[in-house]
Amino acid sequence: MFELILAVFAAVGMGRFGEADRSQGLQWGLITFGLCLVSLLIPLPFLRIGLACIVAFVLMMVTKKTYY
Repeated sequence: MFELILAVFAAVGMGRFGEADRSQGLQWGLITFGLCLVSLLIPLPFLRIGLACIVAFVLMMVTKKTYY
């Protein structure tokens, strides 16, 4: 239960970070939430949400570097 709440906070945070970075915030929030849901298959409690956030951040930076 707490991990789902943490996943929502991570998605909102990454969405806000995407908006501040002149990207599409909603898109990055949904991508982060999707990664958080997929990461629930990893048997590392609470660490998996952090890993999903790191992956989403790296994806955001890679797409920014390649498309802008």
